[in-house]
Amino acid sequence: MKRIWWFFFCLFISVLAIVFHARWLPSLARFLDVGTTPCKADYVMVMGGGIENRPFTAAVLFKKGWCKRILISEIQPSPGNENLLPPEHELTTAILRTLGVPADRIVILGGNHAATFHEIDSLGQLLRREPHARVVIVTDAVHTRRTRWSVRRILGEEAARVSFVSAPSDGYDADTWWQSGEGFFMVTSEYLKLLFYSFRYGWGIPLTAAGGILVIAAIAWRRFRHIAAASGRSTPAVG
Repeated sequence: MKRIWWFFFCLFISVLAIVFHARWLPSLARFLDVGTTPCKADYVMVMGGGIENRPFTAAVLFKKGWCKRILISEIQPSPGNENLLPPEHELTTAILRTLGVPADRIVILGGNHAATFHEIDSLGQLLRREPHARVVIVTDAVHTRRTRWSVRRILGEEAARVSFVSAPSDGYDADTWWQSGEGFFMVTSEYLKLLFYSFRYGWGIPLTAAGGILVIAAIAWRRFRHIAAASGRSTPAVG
């Protein structure tokens, strides 16, 4: 009896999710974005992994006088790509120089980082060396919540010296993210990373379960749309 009740409950929730998708799907993306307006800082830190947009936002902040220097993370190359492309921090530096940022205003945060958690750990070492420094972290909108959580968990009280600015991303709109391949990938992959952080770094079971349910619902909705669209194309015209 309990299994039947649980089945109909899940079915009911699924129907509601489909009917009201335009209301709850945007909320999934907005939940991830905890970026704020810029504030004066000693450094703007460009998080690794977003060379196509993050350096440009950092350069704008620098030119408008929000920071004195730009901090770039040294990123570990993907396996097999070590000799195919220059290191990411060198590419980011080249972009910033092209955008008019002086070389002496660019600081490399060494460490051969492989994840957000590692970057924030190195940032903590810098903040301990410079106890009065303030940092603005620039990253994608969907990445700001996980980054903020990493900052608070690793830096403790020093996290008060760090703020976050969301870098615009081409092909991504929080209100319609599920309608584009890039937006869908950005949001769902970020929730999956949140799930990993929950298990790896002990973020908590409730958040893990909630995130998993939302990701599954979003994937199911996109799959449903594709099936419906394919059925419409394959139906022969009548008359």
